[in-house]
Formats: sequence, structure tokens, C-alpha cells
Amino acid sequence: MKRFRILFAVLIAVTALVAVLFVLVKPTAPRLPPIRALWVTRFDYSTADDVRSIMNNVGAAGFTDVFFQIRGNGTAFYDSALEPWAYELSDYQLPNLGKDPGWDPLALAIETARPYGLRVHAYMNVLPGWKGLQDPPAEANQLWLEHPDWFMVDSLGNKMLPTAGWYSFVNPVMPEVREHLRGIAKELCAYDIAGIHLDYIRYPHDYHLVAGQHYPEATNEQLHRHADFSYDSASQSALYHKYGWDVTKSQIEEFRRDSVTRVVQDISYVMQMEKPDNCLLSASVMGNPIEGRSHAYQDSGLWLRKGMVDWAVQMNYASKSFDRYLTNMQKAAGKKKFRSSVVVGIYLKHDIDRILQQIDTVNHSDSRGLAMFSYEFLFGKDHQITEKGRILLPKIRP
Repeated sequence: MKRFRILFAVLIAVTALVAVLFVLVKPTAPRLPPIRALWVTRFDYSTADDVRSIMNNVGAAGFTDVFFQIRGNGTAFYDSALEPWAYELSDYQLPNLGKDPGWDPLALAIETARPYGLRVHAYMNVLPGWKGLQDPPAEANQLWLEHPDWFMVDSLGNKMLPTAGWYSFVNPVMPEVREHLRGIAKELCAYDIAGIHLDYIRYPHDYHLVAGQHYPEATNEQLHRHADFSYDSASQSALYHKYGWDVTKSQIEEFRRDSVTRVVQDISYVMQMEKPDNCLLSASVMGNPIEGRSHAYQDSGLWLRKGMVDWAVQMNYASKSFDRYLTNMQKAAGKKKFRSSVVVGIYLKHDIDRILQQIDTVNHSDSRGLAMFSYEFLFGKDHQITEKGRILLPKIRP
């Protein structure tokens, strides 16, 4: 009996020691495979041969993922029943908006990428609805003329006007807008895509930088008021029903953040219904998540923590602020989500030394990986590797 009690005591002690060791030496989750992504914008291609060259270049370079743009400003670079074919696919002639080019860029990109194991994400500008100083042709049924009431209104009561190089945004508060965007997501899910990638999923707080094109006599204060959106009747009514007449500035900001977040949730829901297995939702988010949340009403930290997006692709395009913005994103996401779900975007317009330094910083940051903006800096308009590409491409492999 005494021997039994001794053995029992030893067993208890060993069990306790194992438990302590488990706490002290807690096994870490296996490292997820690193992401090496590249943005391909709609300005990088206009022909089927362009798309073939692009996918062959990106696949052979060893990238794991490509964000392939298929929607710019209410026009489609895929076979859509909701929006007209982009005129860039028909000799860049605006009167050709809506003309079927006879081929499908998204389908061709997926087909060409497949032998490389390259994952194609359908990359869409979410809220931009039109760009340019000319109206689209009426017969194209484009949003700018078809649904003029969908566009944001500034604090002075003016509809947001597109400029030569900037967009006018549709209003995420409106149920009709969200329904339209859900429809686009559903169309994209019919393709064999690896994911949907969201860009311009925010309010256009920086419009004041271009508003002078339409308001040349405006003061700086007035230009900022022209960049304060949206004061349309639908938004004002929704604000009243939620908060009453005595709405505060913080409540307005919360309301706008919620409206953007709801679009993300809507698209995520469509993807879960249409492609429940292995289709990723990612979003290009502002480099500084603090500024994104407070000024552009883009709550990327919340999207990550709540699992609304699989990846937040941080557009960390700053030079001097690169490290600080990376730290801000780590705090916004939390350690676990930063490791699994933050892909750090690097702007390839910078000089080589700065880019190499940023790549090294990302590689040691414990983030999920990196993304490069964009294709043209590596391969150029002729799809031939650039001098910058020769130096950088060997560095992309983990």
C-alpha cells in the first residue's frame, strides 16, 4: 500500500510537471505559406495577347497570387449582365463603351495562370462609378446616367463630379447600391477564381486634392467641404432614423464606417453562398489604418479581427512612414491576425534601395507576406522585363 501511495504521488508530480512545461513551452501553430502577390491593373492590358503575356510573366516569376483588375468605374472587363463592357477593350474609344470585344479577360487570365498554380483574384474597384470629363454614351446604360441618384453628395449639396483622373463614388448607404454590388460579386463567383479583391472600399476623403478642377475659385476650406460626403437624402434619412435629429460628429463617423463595413459583409455573404469552399475575400486598405478609420471610414482592423476578410492588403506606399504604418497595422489587426491575414503592399515606384529595404522589413515582420504594386514596373508596357524587374524578381521568393 505504501509503495502504491508513492507511485501515485510520483504520477501526480509528473503530470503537474508536464502541464507546467506545456504552458511554458506552448506549441506554436505551423507557419502559413507566405503570400507573394502582384497587382495587375486594367491599364496593363487591352488585348488577349496582353493577358497571355502578363499571366505567363507573373506565373514564371514565382508569384503565388495575382490581383487581376476586372472593374474600374462601373464598367466590366468580364462578361457581365449588370455593367457594360469597358471601352478600353475596344480601342480605348469612349463611344465603344458596352461593345463586346469578343473575348473575356478574366476567363483568359484564369486559363493562362492555371499551369503555373497561380491564383487569380478578381480585383474590383468597389465604390467608383464613373471617371472622366465626358459622360458615357446613353445607350451603354452605365451607372452615371442610368442611376444618377446613386452617387455621393458633398456637404454643400453638390453631386460628386468625376475629374479627368479621379472617380465619382456611389453611396454605400443605399440598398440599391449594395444590391448592385452583391450582383457583381455573384457574377464573379461564376468564374473559377481564387478570390475577390476589393479596392476603393472607403469614402473619398482625399477628393479635395482634385476638386479644384470643378471649383477653381473655391477656398481651401470650401474644397474640403466639397470632399465631405455624403449628404444625400438617403443618408440623411438613415441617420435620422438611427440617431434622431441631434446627431453628433462621432455618430456620423460611426454611421459611415458601418455603411462601408456592410458592403464588405454583403460581398462576403455572397461568396459564402456561391463559393463556400476556398474562395478568399481580400481588400486593399489604406497604409495607415488609423487614418483609414478616422477619415476614410475604412475600419480594416475590425474587418480582420472579426474575420470579415481573409486578407487585408496594406497599401503601405509611404517612404518615411513605412515602419510606423506597419506597426500601426500590427496593432490594429492584433498579433494573430497580422500573422495570418495581413499582406503588406509595396509601391514599386520607389527607388531600388528603398524597395529592397522594405522587402527585407516585411520578410522579418511576421506578416502573411507581401504584394507589389504593380506589374508595369516589373515588365513594362511591352511585357519585357525592366531593369527594376531584373533586380527585384529574384527577391520575391520566400
